[in-house]
Amino acid sequence: MKDNATAESPELDCQMSDISRRHFLRQGIVLVAGMAFVSCNDSPLQPSNESPGKLLGNRPAKRVVIIGAGLSGLVAGYELAQAGHSVTILEARNRIGGRVLTLRAPFSDGHYAEAGAARIPPDHNLTLAYSDYFGLALVPFYPRSGSYVEFSDGSRTVVSANDFLENRPWPSAAKHKEFVKIRGGMERLPRAFADSLAGQIHLATPVVAIEQKAGGVVVVRAANGAEFSADRVLCTAPLPVLNLIHFTPALSSEKIAASNGGFNYRASTRVFAQFALRFWEGEQLNGWANTDWPEEMWHPSWDREGPRGVLLSYLRGSRAVELDQLSDDSRVEHVLSRWNSVFPGASGHLQHGASHSWALQKWSGGAYAAPTAAQDAALSSHIGTAEGRIHFAGDHASENRGWIQGALVSGLRAATEIHEADDSSQFSV
Repeated sequence: MKDNATAESPELDCQMSDISRRHFLRQGIVLVAGMAFVSCNDSPLQPSNESPGKLLGNRPAKRVVIIGAGLSGLVAGYELAQAGHSVTILEARNRIGGRVLTLRAPFSDGHYAEAGAARIPPDHNLTLAYSDYFGLALVPFYPRSGSYVEFSDGSRTVVSANDFLENRPWPSAAKHKEFVKIRGGMERLPRAFADSLAGQIHLATPVVAIEQKAGGVVVVRAANGAEFSADRVLCTAPLPVLNLIHFTPALSSEKIAASNGGFNYRASTRVFAQFALRFWEGEQLNGWANTDWPEEMWHPSWDREGPRGVLLSYLRGSRAVELDQLSDDSRVEHVLSRWNSVFPGASGHLQHGASHSWALQKWSGGAYAAPTAAQDAALSSHIGTAEGRIHFAGDHASENRGWIQGALVSGLRAATEIHEADDSSQFSV
């Protein structure tokens, strides 16, 4: 997922004890997309017993099939199941999480790196609240010690941690010091949802057709020949993947246009390298840098002990497309040759590398929706609109495109639609 913020927000103390974190989240009712979500329990010392997106009111149980086990599908499935509905989730990949992907191989000594969503801004209340709800520890995203590097026009400038943390990754963003991450990897959040949906998630099960039949039944057909009947369907497939599914009757012209390239997606590629030792520490550097290529360089597991270190290059847009033309090994070599100017000696300490391109992933087709102003005006209001008994969600159908927050907001909006829908034919469990 994209790392981009939509608005400024009050400063959050990123040292984040359990008490301070719950104090921040304890804001009564959080209003998101016109819906009320219950925040954390008022007691700062007790875990919340109610989820942030709990569906309110008793409703007749429905059979719901959800397409996609990214965070939109998982949060919707979790809350619908908690409300008494029968939920089945079909995921085309052989893993959950969508564009939340924590890579642990080929790294050693417990190091890991994020191929997708990596940082959480302080105003993303739902992301913070669900992390709190599942007991996931939040820690600073950027290190507090060691110096950072700015590399521009062939010149390297060393920046103190204090100065860097008071700055912002882009003009409209929160300060660096306000961003947090989930300790142990961002994948822990989708896993927490999935653990409560054991047996209801079918991996490696891409959907090829969805048909709305008379009588209010929706039939979902998977590529392996399996069929699933439902009262309601939630489709969370990214727009470039939506046109791989045959809908009967056909979707609206706006959704068809968006899925056929009329709603731009941006490329994003990350290149990872493990080093035998953290050679940059010889200069009192922490392994983090910004360059005018442009790229962000991170040392993602900076808070792990041990001699080894992992650096990554985060590239977006045209630079990612440029790198995507190369083989995996060539991507590492290409980036490493540049890193020698940022962190001298990088080539001499390399153990191995890897890369991940979202644009080349069949079930993603890009990292996040990035429509032009004209595309946004013409199509964005149609992307998340239900069509009959088929509902739509995903961060692309939110105002927080490319963020976990957008996926959660959109998934809960669709779950509420399904929960409150007045179906003429109900399913009893």
